[in-house]
Amino acid sequence: MWWQNVIYAGVGLCGGLLVAGGLFAFLALVGVITRLAAGTATAKYLTFYEDMALLGCVGGNLLFIYRFGLPPGNLFLAMYGIGSGIFTGCLAAALSEVVNMFPVLSERVSLKKGMAGIMAMFAIGKLVGSLFGLLW
Repeated sequence: MWWQNVIYAGVGLCGGLLVAGGLFAFLALVGVITRLAAGTATAKYLTFYEDMALLGCVGGNLLFIYRFGLPPGNLFLAMYGIGSGIFTGCLAAALSEVVNMFPVLSERVSLKKGMAGIMAMFAIGKLVGSLFGLLW
């Protein structure tokens, strides 16, 4: 029944494309990519950044579906971990900026100075929590 396999492949491909498209649309809506490009003064490469994010989504789906091993070893694993951590941190920072968490926090607790320190403590806490989860 080859036609069943074709239908399964089509449904799986459409599902993967929908998930990747939804993730990319979410990233575009939150503005992670545009904020990174603006923050690094490389806005002229915005389409390149968006293309690479989309390629990463598609590549991640292919790796998940076909489960082939990546031969580069520990160096590649370390680079992947660093890149994933940077992406997760940027996504968390963009989400907190979108919902205006830091201005609301400083207004609620009547904080006039030290907001940069609080933001640094959030980042350090995220780092320590990630390392704790990784090691134990």
